[in-house]
Amino acid sequence: MYDLSERLAVQGGPLAKRTPFPARKRHGEAEKRLLDEVIDSDILFFFSGTKVHAFQRRFAEMMGLKHCIACASGTAAVHMAVATLELPPGSEVVTSAITDMGTLTGILYQGLVPVFADVDPQTLNMDPAAVERVITGRTRAIVAVHHAGLAVDMDRLLELAGRHHLPVIEDCAQAYGCQYHGRDVGTMGMISAFSLNHFKHITCGSGGMVATNDDRLRYLASIFLDKCYQREEKIRNPFFLAPNYQMTELQGAVALVQLERIAEVTSRRNQLGRRLDEHLRNTPGVGPQSTPPGCRHSYFLYLFKLDLDRLRVSAREFSAALAAEGVPNEAEQITGGRPVYLYDIFQKRSAFPGSHYPFLCADTKTDKHYRQGDCPVAEDAFRRWIMLNVYEHYTETDIDEIAFGIGKVARHFLRGGG
Repeated sequence: MYDLSERLAVQGGPLAKRTPFPARKRHGEAEKRLLDEVIDSDILFFFSGTKVHAFQRRFAEMMGLKHCIACASGTAAVHMAVATLELPPGSEVVTSAITDMGTLTGILYQGLVPVFADVDPQTLNMDPAAVERVITGRTRAIVAVHHAGLAVDMDRLLELAGRHHLPVIEDCAQAYGCQYHGRDVGTMGMISAFSLNHFKHITCGSGGMVATNDDRLRYLASIFLDKCYQREEKIRNPFFLAPNYQMTELQGAVALVQLERIAEVTSRRNQLGRRLDEHLRNTPGVGPQSTPPGCRHSYFLYLFKLDLDRLRVSAREFSAALAAEGVPNEAEQITGGRPVYLYDIFQKRSAFPGSHYPFLCADTKTDKHYRQGDCPVAEDAFRRWIMLNVYEHYTETDIDEIAFGIGKVARHFLRGGG
């Protein structure tokens, strides 16, 4: 059925993707029912309603943790998690060179200085050895990003964090259903952050949450998201600066239903992702992202690497040929589109217009610069990795046709022929 010697679609040959992708439907009657309940209650404010509170209890229960605090976005969740540590301005926070800006926004707003660790070339997760190389006397925390649905090497990371007396925040925005040696991501650090935006495994449009076993961090998170109003004590007398990151009852209603789909969604993605992995392990010129033994990948993104020494093509050319085969994909993107320290906000040190703060600050004796070459593995990754989606509603035929398309393009560009 699949003949790798076919001409490429860009040369007039038949498409590798023979069948259309099935339609995706993520929300339905269950969400409508709870939304109707919210509208009928006439209460959309989280603290006075029932849905956000129910969502928080249910997620904490599912994670086996004491506390969950829901908020407006995954970016807000990371900000809340960072803020609960009460770090002094000018402190350094180590995180991954490949991540979303949402990991960094809260760090900067708290007057903290991001420091970027390079990634493992086979997983694209932050490399604990690289983390240790960038720890200084100013380092006060680590934000571990479980990128694309694959867990960071948490044993090594927690061991070095313990030696240096550093708290670890887990950024789980892309990592629902992801496990590390039998443990759920989000349960190993001091506090963890999750996202519910439109593109995540589950969604309520935009939303997020932090989860923790620490009572004090739970309390600080609960008031940080609400302008430092102590609603539980009925006190309105803020004692630190805090934003408004409230989740509405409408978001809470949708999120509450979506929680019950996590296991199904991530299990199906894992099944399909592993099927595609097996195909690509036998495809010359390409290779799947490495899933370390004992880890469970939830395939928020599907990533595969080009062997540019064997292929006479750039990643961008490979991507264009694969797209012509009917397989949507992106080259030179991964998450963020580049190592995040190469964004203008870091290159120009322009987090706050009219100032170089917190990168340059006389009070804290900070003068932080970010340069090309800081994380060479991360920089090289954008030359050779291709990103595509493996959605839970795909069929095995979809996966087989995607694999055929990748193999067909790879064979065509393989040096010396197939």
